[in-house]
Amino acid sequence: MLVTSKRRIMALILGGIMVIWGILTLVAQREGAPKFWMLGDITSAQKALIVYNPDLFYNLDEQVCTSFAKGLGKEGWHSRVATVAAASALKIEDFDLLVFCANTYNWSPDWPTSRFIKGLDLEKKPVVAITLGSGSTNTSQEHLENLITDTGGHLIGSKSYWLMRPNDETRTNASNVKIAIEKAEIFGEQIGIDFLKSSK
Repeated sequence: MLVTSKRRIMALILGGIMVIWGILTLVAQREGAPKFWMLGDITSAQKALIVYNPDLFYNLDEQVCTSFAKGLGKEGWHSRVATVAAASALKIEDFDLLVFCANTYNWSPDWPTSRFIKGLDLEKKPVVAITLGSGSTNTSQEHLENLITDTGGHLIGSKSYWLMRPNDETRTNASNVKIAIEKAEIFGEQIGIDFLKSSK
C-alpha cells in the first residue's frame, strides 16, 4: 500500500512537471511581434536579410543579429534585421544573403524560425545559420543547418553562441553575452569578406 502511494505521488509530481514544461514551451515558442530595422549603407549593392524570433526572456538574439549586421556593414553591406513576423512580408529575392538566427528550446531551433525556413524555397541562396542557447546547442545547430539545406539553401557559415556557457574558454570571467556580441560582429565581417571574394 505504501509503495503504491509513493508511486502515485511520484506520478503526480512528474505529471505536474510535464504540464508546467509544456506550458512554458508553448509560451516561449510563440511568434513575436513584427519589428525590423536597417543598418549599413542603404545604397549598397550587397543586401542581407537577418531573421530571428525574439526570445521571451532574453534579447541575446536581437543583440547578436544587430552585431552581425554591424560586421557586414564594415564590409559595405546593407542589412535589414527583422523578426519572423516582419520578414514574412518581405521577398527573399531582394536579398543577396539570408541569415537565420534561431533560439534553442528542447534541443531544437525555435518553432517560428523553423516554420519560416520550411516555407521558403531558397534555391541555392547563400545562407548563414546562427544558433543561440543557454548551454550546449550542438543538436539544435545541426537541426538548423539541415533545415536550411533541405529547403535548397547554400550554407556558407554556421556558428553557435551561448547565454550561460562560456563563449570563450580563455575569458571565463567576461560576460558570455558581451563575448557573443563581439564574436557575432567578427563573424559578420568575415562573411562579408568571404562572400565578396567568392563572387569575383
